[in-house]
Amino acid sequence: MISLSLSNFIKTILNIQDDNISFPEEDFCQIIQKGNYVIKVFKGFLKSNYCSCPHCNSKNIVKNGSRERNIKFIPFQNYNVELNLSIQRYICKDCKKTFSPSTSIAKDNSNISNNLKYTIAQELQENISLTFIAKKYNLSISSVQRIMDECYSDFKVNKDHLPETICIDEFKSVKNIDGAMSFIFADYQTKNIIDIVEDRRLNSLTEYFSRFSLEARNNVKYICMDMYSPYISLVKSIFPKAEIVLDKFHIVNLVNRAFNQTRISIMNSIQDDSLKRKLKLFWKSLLKYYPDLCQVNYYCQSFKRKLSSKDKVDYLLDKCPELEANFNVYQDIIQAIKHNNFKRFEEIVKNNLNQLVIVDEAYVDFGAESAVKLINKYDNVLVVQTFSKSRSMAGIRLGYALGCESIIEGLNRLKFSFNSYTIDRISIEAGIESFKDNEYFEKTNAKIIQTREKTSGKLEKLGFKVLNSSANFIFISHKDIYASDLYKELKENGVLVRYFSKDRIDNYLRVTIGTDEEMGIFIEKLEDLL
Repeated sequence: MISLSLSNFIKTILNIQDDNISFPEEDFCQIIQKGNYVIKVFKGFLKSNYCSCPHCNSKNIVKNGSRERNIKFIPFQNYNVELNLSIQRYICKDCKKTFSPSTSIAKDNSNISNNLKYTIAQELQENISLTFIAKKYNLSISSVQRIMDECYSDFKVNKDHLPETICIDEFKSVKNIDGAMSFIFADYQTKNIIDIVEDRRLNSLTEYFSRFSLEARNNVKYICMDMYSPYISLVKSIFPKAEIVLDKFHIVNLVNRAFNQTRISIMNSIQDDSLKRKLKLFWKSLLKYYPDLCQVNYYCQSFKRKLSSKDKVDYLLDKCPELEANFNVYQDIIQAIKHNNFKRFEEIVKNNLNQLVIVDEAYVDFGAESAVKLINKYDNVLVVQTFSKSRSMAGIRLGYALGCESIIEGLNRLKFSFNSYTIDRISIEAGIESFKDNEYFEKTNAKIIQTREKTSGKLEKLGFKVLNSSANFIFISHKDIYASDLYKELKENGVLVRYFSKDRIDNYLRVTIGTDEEMGIFIEKLEDLL
């Protein structure tokens, strides 16, 4: 046998900490060629001093030849490294069973060392393909896949179970992911991440969650999310028993944005230039929670004196009574949310609904959340829907309204005072029949939603900004080509979209969602023009 120091040196090179492994005095290493790989092969022995049979505890055991095992190690000095291990085999004369010692450097029946598996597991955390890793370490792709499954077995998702409450959101992932945003969902109770889906678009998420059993999906009672319209569509189609819960952050964000738009509108209507400048300059203070405003006085150039942030807000509210009224409602909502007082939140909404609120749900079937449930809570809510969009009856001008009994009675009186025969019998029957085949209706709408999301993804890859849509059309804008020019070029190539030369939307095109074939032609024409 070779000296202990040399043996330890070889073990250090290979990171072997098994005392039962030794090396021969000579020819303990050779270099061979396997295809495109140069491999340094170390020759070693694995022995163990068994005192008894591990099967029957008999001490009547003897040596019974040996077997060889090749184990791959981490590359060293630009060589792929393998250990050719000769393992002593034993036999029990009483139970007739054979056995041999195990080693800590690799699992039984595995030809890959634990250290190499760990190294591969680290590389799998990076944006590196399985093929690249397999070539690097002279392994098969299936071997790398098994290592990944083995190392991350704790993260495998149980497709037969989902918690009652889940939270969903998206995050910016790697650049080469379709859509650039990945989807993440977690267990609300444990706060543990359940899984991450590379693509947050509706068609990808629908395909992913369809792999879960119906029992698992029906177990979900609440889904906490933002107001991203494809998520609403996903919940409706995949989680039929789940209720949508909007998280506080996005509610605050929405309220915040609404109040700021009101501030801008009031500011633009003011003739006093000095007041207008102050409303523009101190907009951040107006958006803060009033009790949190700083009360320390500092010199302010705009006012030519010392005053606090609270003083500035008080001054602006005193000069703008309309702004003050909206500010008070805004602060009440923020307070209710801040202190988790959602009963107070509903009271605020209810107390400010002093007029008839008409909710137009012409496009609600394409992925939006209906306000129909509000009519049982509030007597001043009227929801109107149409047969023109999702039910393809634009020509007959047919629709309906949902509200409390008193509102519907008032509408009937108003209707009958003008013309009680606004629609013919055929239109009425057509509308009734359209409700009977609900399966076809939902299937068709789901297809439109799927095509819309697929088209949106392709447009984003072409450099378009695509606004979130819960309708059968999308608004798109390109960073390099002005909408009016693109509209003309598409028209010359036989593709009709809509263009509106109005403020805020004059650089957008409205694109109606057609069949997959039609949208494919649309994308091809765009690719030719860009």
